[in-house]
Amino acid sequence: MKKICEVLGQTKLFDSMDHSVFQPYCSRTSIRLIWKGEIVVNEGDRCEGISSVVSGTLAVQKYSADGEYVTLNLLEPGDSFGEEFFFGSNKEYTYSIEAVSNAQVIHVPRDVMMNMLENDEEVRDNFMRDLSDKVNAQYSRINILSQRNLRLKISRYLLELHYQTDEEEERRYGYMQKKTPVSTASVELPVSKEVAAKLLAMPRPSFSRELVRMEKEGLIRVSGRVIWLTNLEALEADGQIDELEDEE
Repeated sequence: MKKICEVLGQTKLFDSMDHSVFQPYCSRTSIRLIWKGEIVVNEGDRCEGISSVVSGTLAVQKYSADGEYVTLNLLEPGDSFGEEFFFGSNKEYTYSIEAVSNAQVIHVPRDVMMNMLENDEEVRDNFMRDLSDKVNAQYSRINILSQRNLRLKISRYLLELHYQTDEEEERRYGYMQKKTPVSTASVELPVSKEVAAKLLAMPRPSFSRELVRMEKEGLIRVSGRVIWLTNLEALEADGQIDELEDEE
């Protein structure tokens, strides 16, 4: 039980909270091992609680009638799923979740979570913060997908990864300890190029071809899943120009 409480305390939902808040409920939680390619949630399944990723990566997928799918989001360690179905009229998942690597997931049953939400203000605050962050993340994704060509979609995606890294470093080390901004930065794709292409709603070959073009133009340098933003200013300028053109 001690290990489960320690793992629960590492999730975003219970981060920085005193373990005494959720320790009485740890016996009702469980940790599940997920194998790569395994379906964690099927669209239409009833949401029975909140689950958080302990390790590995999960992909939120939306399938069409012909079996094709679009990757809506990636869930990394600390991320959770199921909150959006707690208080709405719909209690069934509107998407599927699949493991893109071996993973571990910790699950908190619905009645346990409701009990904590009713009795602890800090849990409620974290829950609402997590929901708000998810809404903002979805708007950010819509912004990326709304770009009118492949170049701008990829540029926005890489910049988003870059900004996220900066924000994580600021939270971890504090503002004064952040690195001095430089014109060359690097990001690491959280998944394979095939899955990244799905995230951007584009064919894998198109994604690879555009990366090659951007590399030839000196905008980036690709080394496996690590992408160096060799001309960060130009990538940011492209996005700003596109926004100005949209306003005209």
